[in-house]
Amino acid sequence: MSAQPTKAVVQLPSAVEWAILAAIVAVGAWLRFQHPELLEFKSDEAFAANQALEFVRGGKVPTSGLMSSVGVSNPPLFIWLLIPMFFLTSNIAVVCGMISVLGLAAVVATWWIGRKYYGSVSGLVAAALFASGPWAVVYSRKIWAQDFVPVLATGTMWAAHSLILGKNPKAIFWLLCLPLCVIQIHFSGFALTASAIAVVVLLRPRIDWRFAVAGVALAVLLALPYVIEQQKNGWAEWKRMSEEGSSRHWEKLPQGMTINPQSGYPFPRCPTEAWRHALAIMNAGEIEDVLGLSTGEVFDPNRIWVSKGSGQNRYFDTTLTLGDWLPGLQQLAFSIALVWFGVKALKSAKTLFRRQVTADQESKGAWILVLWVVVPLAVYLVAGLWTYLSYYVILYPVYFVILGALAQRAVPPRILVAGIAVFVVGNIVFLLDVNRYLVQYGGAQGTYGSGLGFKQAAAEYVAARADARELVKENRLLQMDQWQRAEPAQLDLPFLATMLGRGQGKQLATNSIVLVVDDNRTSYDAKRVNFGGTGTNDGPMHVYVINRP
Repeated sequence: MSAQPTKAVVQLPSAVEWAILAAIVAVGAWLRFQHPELLEFKSDEAFAANQALEFVRGGKVPTSGLMSSVGVSNPPLFIWLLIPMFFLTSNIAVVCGMISVLGLAAVVATWWIGRKYYGSVSGLVAAALFASGPWAVVYSRKIWAQDFVPVLATGTMWAAHSLILGKNPKAIFWLLCLPLCVIQIHFSGFALTASAIAVVVLLRPRIDWRFAVAGVALAVLLALPYVIEQQKNGWAEWKRMSEEGSSRHWEKLPQGMTINPQSGYPFPRCPTEAWRHALAIMNAGEIEDVLGLSTGEVFDPNRIWVSKGSGQNRYFDTTLTLGDWLPGLQQLAFSIALVWFGVKALKSAKTLFRRQVTADQESKGAWILVLWVVVPLAVYLVAGLWTYLSYYVILYPVYFVILGALAQRAVPPRILVAGIAVFVVGNIVFLLDVNRYLVQYGGAQGTYGSGLGFKQAAAEYVAARADARELVKENRLLQMDQWQRAEPAQLDLPFLATMLGRGQGKQLATNSIVLVVDDNRTSYDAKRVNFGGTGTNDGPMHVYVINRP
């Protein structure tokens, strides 16, 4: 039996399509490049930047990356990808801009996937939702491993469509290589790899095995330094993680507690609630994870967070967004689209499993889209993994391609334009409102922290007065924690101060200490505490030089 023809779809005039795409990319760039002073820069970002600069300046090859949430250090591929950027510049904001360009490249690639395989309207809808998605913007602005994942995940989806629908057997190279590389950036790549393998096994495309072997070989070659280093250490981290179990720390977590009131950092979702994060990350769902505002009073007996901004309220309850109904509506639309394609895929199941019969192209596309969502969720559920929002970055851009593909096929043009416009404008409103909050406080007490510009100003103050390396070595560069106790400064400020050079003549006396008080890390009240000595402040960052007796 011959393959059924693909259902005809509407194509826009070329000039109109290019004009709309240019506008989408412009909006995406505006959202990503505004407020460079508010870029996130904390210990993870400082560690990664320092590792890359150590290679640029001294040739030291990194053999491991950031520490993962499961207690195992990641492979160093993320650091290696940063190295060319730091060869060009050591300016942190410029490097973040380069990473944002990768995010925009993922948007354009998503447009091409939608356009080529589902129709020009599909491509534009997908690109518009991706370019304006609040979480997609958040995960494209900082020096963090997950910010490299969207462009690689999008490339993987492109390769899947090229192999299955484009009938390009050489695309297997990228379909295997890219998700295996994602594993080396963030371990959620295991779930993305499972999706790629599921697509190949179920749809059985014609494969050029030479390119398949080459793709796997390249990914393995990149992983070798990490494997060798872990072998030297007897795989101690992996053994410890296996013995402790990734969920043991979270099984007694009180129901409904999503933000740790003592740190502002989010707690993970249990395996049976993975779908909540999977839906949230497609737009502005649970955006309070970066702001730290969803801590109920029952979970915050010491009322650490009540004095800051929205206190113990959820983000959507206290802002100009009129609630989270619009993100919920978009998530509902996605769920409907997923079910629609799921039904479409199941209808072709008999055809698919008869090896002598070839399923039509539209049914194959449905299988790709559905498997891309369902398989990672199944992997997390079977593994019993408690997940954070960032684990679902691998699902970009399937959320937007699904909505675009269904919209072109099942929604009248006027309703389509109006609906997508509402979603996109809603995304932008949410982002601008988050920025309003961040500008007001110079950052947020959640995972976002204080903005890069304020930390750089504080670092300049320290660097002008002392050698930051010596201060750290002598334990004289301190930072106030959430309970107003002095602790060794986290890596971000010492790194930034060290980049600015050594202090002039070590002006600080040997009995002096430098105390950094970050309003976005502590409930510090300047009116009640007199540190003495000299000091300055830039936004939420206060620096005090104190002479000890």
